[in-house]
Amino acid sequence: MRFAGVLKNFSIFVPMISDPVLYLDYDGVLHPADVRVSPTDRRPQVYKRGQPANHPLFEHLPLLESVLEPFEQLRIILSTSWVREFSYNFALEQLTPSLQERVIGTTLYPAPARYYCIQIDAEERGIERWLALDDDLNMWPEKELHRVVAPTDRLLGLAQPGVAEQLSAALEELCRPPKMHLEGFA
Repeated sequence: MRFAGVLKNFSIFVPMISDPVLYLDYDGVLHPADVRVSPTDRRPQVYKRGQPANHPLFEHLPLLESVLEPFEQLRIILSTSWVREFSYNFALEQLTPSLQERVIGTTLYPAPARYYCIQIDAEERGIERWLALDDDLNMWPEKELHRVVAPTDRLLGLAQPGVAEQLSAALEELCRPPKMHLEGFA
């Protein structure tokens, strides 16, 4: 198995990944984008129009599961502020067991925009086939927009009309086995 990676002054070994990968954001994808943490009890809560709302977190997990279900080889890397804010284990525990089984890690690199966190992580892990599900297109290069499915309705996220279908089509393309080209064979 090949390994790569160095983070600050610590060496880390990251296995190279050949399976297709989905970089998954939470806020604005699996529930509304405006999630804040209460300073008193450190619990996350959805806000609407600047006020706490009685709105469920992770309401779109069943939809995500159904979209991912046909793509057995797809792996997930968490690319969400929940890891930094709460911890990797806490962020992972918010997912269903079937989604947890697909998770192989998280982005670790501080960067000015999510795209750079993902790009650095993919490069370090040797991931060539990846897609992001993220509502943040800040500093996302135009030539790389084919690598992201981005809900534009920050309240509806993945449930925004057409987004789940867009994700499914993008995953169909991503998970298609790479074409093998052998010289001398037709």
